[in-house]
Amino acid sequence: MTHHRLFVQDLAAGYGDRNVFAGLDLDVLPAKITAIVGANACGKSTLLRAMSRLLPPRQGQVLLDGKSIHTMPPRKLAQTLGLLPQSPIAPEGITVSDLVGRGRHPHQGVFSRWTRQDDEAVAAALQATNTTDLAERPVDELSGGQRQRIWIAMALAQQTDILLLDEPTTFLDIAHQVEVLDLLVDLNQTRGTTIIMVLHDLNLAARYADHLVAMADGRLHARGTPGDVLTVETVRDVFGLESSIVADPLSGRPLMLPIGRHRIKREEVA
Repeated sequence: MTHHRLFVQDLAAGYGDRNVFAGLDLDVLPAKITAIVGANACGKSTLLRAMSRLLPPRQGQVLLDGKSIHTMPPRKLAQTLGLLPQSPIAPEGITVSDLVGRGRHPHQGVFSRWTRQDDEAVAAALQATNTTDLAERPVDELSGGQRQRIWIAMALAQQTDILLLDEPTTFLDIAHQVEVLDLLVDLNQTRGTTIIMVLHDLNLAARYADHLVAMADGRLHARGTPGDVLTVETVRDVFGLESSIVADPLSGRPLMLPIGRHRIKREEVA
């Protein structure tokens, strides 16, 4: 199987008259899961928007297999690269099945009709996100957690080789967070999908990602395996937080324990 390669080269992006970051380089590992972590407003979401062409670069470029994504036809790009942005907005009154079906648009030509393959892709995406029973309901009647799973289903229905997700676990309780991340691992392992996701939870990022990228103040502070990146020094530099790093007893990956001002001891049991 041939895996597509995404590379960020000397990239600068921002809003108004301010650059969020500049001169940024990132070589995304193909067929692996990369998690981008960092404090609020450090540039994580801006980087993902620039990598998906939602935000035009002010300098540099994003390359897909050596070609600039900014010169590619939108439909062709969307057949290879999919994005789940932060807080997407659904058209008023649209049903779940219709919204998820929009993930199939890049695979349809101007005159092509809906096919059995499209039906199968939508059904598989709904089943994978445990939302099949919601298919006929209007999206605006769903809870925040249900909506998030529907948006993930739409991204899955697009069946791209590269998938970018900005906070895919937003609005989800811990059980559904783990369910979604397990689903992304399945997608990566069975289809070889390259996944780049922004996550707030350091410990979930360390458990599920092959590669961590820690951002701070618009720059890449550290990158590498979870064991290389999730250290006491990185947590201090990136989050301004003192911590202790131990081995996760389940995965063997690093587990960050925050050290706050109040160290509450467990009560003695008589």
